Amino acid sequence: MDALEALSGSSSDSEAEAEPEPQPAAKRSAATKISLEDLQQHGYSGGPSVLYVPPPADADPNWTWSSGADRKGVEPVQESREERERNREAVTSGLDEEARLARAAVSHAQQLKAGRRAEAQAQKEAANLSWKQKEKRKRERGQQASSKNYIEEEKRRARQYGMVSGFDT
Repeated sequence: MDALEALSGSSSDSEAEAEPEPQPAAKRSAATKISLEDLQQHGYSGGPSVLYVPPPADADPNWTWSSGADRKGVEPVQESREERERNREAVTSGLDEEARLARAAVSHAQQLKAGRRAEAQAQKEAANLSWKQKEKRKRERGQQASSKNYIEEEKRRARQYGMVSGFDT
């Protein structure tokens, strides 16, 4: 009696001779084992084994910083003074202009920030004014609504055109 018959609980000969249906992995029990031949039949192949990887040549690694000149086949290049000066000039040639632009950007940002701060302060002050103070500010700016008092407005217009009556003198 093989493992599948023991798991199914049946012992009839007709079921033993029939090909067992493949079971999903969730229903497979620990008693059924998959062999390497089964995997190879379904297209799986083995990869390189770690058993054949040689041990590292340097048993004691050095973790300190290196200049990189000690690599195999690389000879350190001695730079002449003229080459060094040319390289320095090439690197620093645009720095003055970049520094000027950076300072200009910082000062512009500070001006914008100060302007926003002053604007916010003015809005806070305007919100705290009384009605009389608001009206006075409107008069100073020339924003006063002139049609509030009809009689006074008409007298003003009449005086403007030289029409003087004895009523308002």
